[in-house]
Amino acid sequence: MNAFSKLNKLSIRSKFLILFILLFVWFGLIQLVQLFLFINYIKQYNEITETIHLTNSIHGQLRDQLEEEIRDIVYGKVYFEDGKQYHILTQMEGNLNTVAEKEMAQPFTNEIEEVRTILATTTEYVDKLGEQIKFNAPAEERYISQEYIGIASELINEHVQTLLQKTLQESERQKEAMKEKINRDIVISVTVYILLVVVIFFIIWIASKHMLKPIYSLQHLAREIAKGNLKVKITPVKATNEIDDLYNGFLSMTNYLKQIISQVQHTSKEIIHTSKQIHQSTEENLSAGEQMTATSQFITNDLQHQHNQLQQLERENQKLLEKQITFQSKLDNLPGEHRLIHEHTSITITMIIQLQKNIEEFKTQITACFSNMEVIGALGEEQLTTIEEIAENSDKQLAYLAQLQQQLRQFTI
Repeated sequence: MNAFSKLNKLSIRSKFLILFILLFVWFGLIQLVQLFLFINYIKQYNEITETIHLTNSIHGQLRDQLEEEIRDIVYGKVYFEDGKQYHILTQMEGNLNTVAEKEMAQPFTNEIEEVRTILATTTEYVDKLGEQIKFNAPAEERYISQEYIGIASELINEHVQTLLQKTLQESERQKEAMKEKINRDIVISVTVYILLVVVIFFIIWIASKHMLKPIYSLQHLAREIAKGNLKVKITPVKATNEIDDLYNGFLSMTNYLKQIISQVQHTSKEIIHTSKQIHQSTEENLSAGEQMTATSQFITNDLQHQHNQLQQLERENQKLLEKQITFQSKLDNLPGEHRLIHEHTSITITMIIQLQKNIEEFKTQITACFSNMEVIGALGEEQLTTIEEIAENSDKQLAYLAQLQQQLRQFTI
């Protein structure tokens, strides 16, 4: 369980690497088994071939060499001590022992023992022939020994031929058994390979289904969020690989996105409320500015009217002053009894002059009022322009906020 938990904590790359290593080990084991079976079949075939070759050498080549060597010894062509008869017999016995050690020779052990007995008898006759030659026995005795050796050789030929036939039969049987085993091994190998392919397919299918499940969930969640549905339920998973980490990271990002959208919606509502208040205040200021402009224009018109009246009064007063001065100049030429009239006229002229000064001063004040009203009018127009710009920007801001709020309504949290 501890190893399984450690395996789950590995990365996807490490898991696939371990899987490929296991697959390569599996393929390697299959190849090793096939190689072992192939080597075993080759060994069995070589054993069959060697058994047939050794048996055939006893039956043919070595027996002929032994007969020829004995004949040369009997006829005196070769000295007994220099002959190869014992070497040939030893080689025949060695080949027979090698055949007896083979596994395929186990069914015909009796035949091998019979051949070994005949070889021993042949060796005794060869020894007897050597004794006869050593003690100069008559030629007839040597010929008789040669005949016995020939008879033993014929017996060897018959028994070895029987052994060879049984060996060939056993080799054919083992060849058929080898064919059956090879066919069976081929079927087993194909079955194992098919089973391996099926197992690999299921492993890949299960692993891909397990690993791609969060990706499919992310695809579905991304589509729902793209539609504006933030109420879609996202269940956190236990992170066992990079894809699970990505899924949980997407969950955290979605929750953070929900918080941001909620804050933006709340802030946008406050901004819209404040913007509406600013817009209302701007409209009130605009109305007040228009009223102030109208009042300023009314005052200006009234001052203009007063200015015109003062100018007319000034002209009338000037005419009156001129008349009083003319009248006074006439009074200066009259006798002294008109002194009171002259004083009254002087006082009148003085009053007219004082009135003229007052008119001039009042006219100056009206002119100053005109200048101030022009400044007030310019400031009022500038204020109206500024208020209109503020109102225009406020309208644009309200339209933008309305559009933003409309977009935020698409997200259902």
